[in-house]
Amino acid sequence: MIEKYIYAVTRELPKNAKVETAEKLRELILEKISVLDSEINQEEKIDLVLKELGDPKRLANKYRGKERYLIGPMYFDAYISVLKIVALSIFIGISIASGIAVVFSVGSLVKFTSSYVGTLITSLAQGVMWVTGIFAFIEYSGVSLEKPNQNQKWDPSQLAELPEKKARISRGESIFTIVFTTIILPIFFLSSDRIGFYFKIENQTQFFPLFNLETIPLFRIVIVIIFILTIIVELLKLVKGRWTLRLAITITVLDVLSSLFLISAISSANIWDNGFIRQFESYAILSFDRLITLIVGVIVITTILGAISALYKGYKYGSK
Repeated sequence: MIEKYIYAVTRELPKNAKVETAEKLRELILEKISVLDSEINQEEKIDLVLKELGDPKRLANKYRGKERYLIGPMYFDAYISVLKIVALSIFIGISIASGIAVVFSVGSLVKFTSSYVGTLITSLAQGVMWVTGIFAFIEYSGVSLEKPNQNQKWDPSQLAELPEKKARISRGESIFTIVFTTIILPIFFLSSDRIGFYFKIENQTQFFPLFNLETIPLFRIVIVIIFILTIIVELLKLVKGRWTLRLAITITVLDVLSSLFLISAISSANIWDNGFIRQFESYAILSFDRLITLIVGVIVITTILGAISALYKGYKYGSK
């Protein structure tokens, strides 16, 4: 019970304060227990002391202070980590997209360099703005994925169990998803006209773009929405750190929305270039429509399996 209480307090604190606070709190609890009447059994002593200390969330607030921040101590470590990840991913994505552009460009190196630097600075600023905005919203709105306590008086029986290893959400998977998504976005925006079908005829390279260059700007808002939903999902996983039923439901809803947007985009005939479709069908053993149907099927199955997995973990570990 003591360790559950200490965990409930320190999980709300920044990383560099967790160990020291845990040691001080453990000493305080044991000291308070030692001065109680010896006729009281150990479990009752622990219960009395924890009730005296009160709600671990409120105690965590006392340890970290009452100051207001744009990004508070509770989320600051995660914020800095995500900021570094996003900044590095944007740099890689912009560099790859610019590299693709320079291969096909006949412009001067000076013009390319100035364009690259300008795009990089603008993209980094937007990335910082989005990440800061999301975390600031979480900080100031008091967003919590915990089930709210309806009782006015806190009781030690409300303490959650210490999380099992399987209940913890892999930071590596979330970081990989953020990196991959953030790299792909600038490549799509800056090099969508260079993605397509290349082939040689009599020593001449011909190119058919994958996307309809006249209509692709209309679909960019859909891509941005999918990107934002994906990043929010992974940020929630990083901030929460363990599976709960409420987190699982939230992630499932966001994943379903993201999949619906993606399916609506790729199912639209207007997004694909007709020349690319003709060339594809001249070489492939199945029609382009059939390929899109298969891709949609994979997206649906993947989304369903992901939802089942998330809800199962949320139900199994969130109730403990």
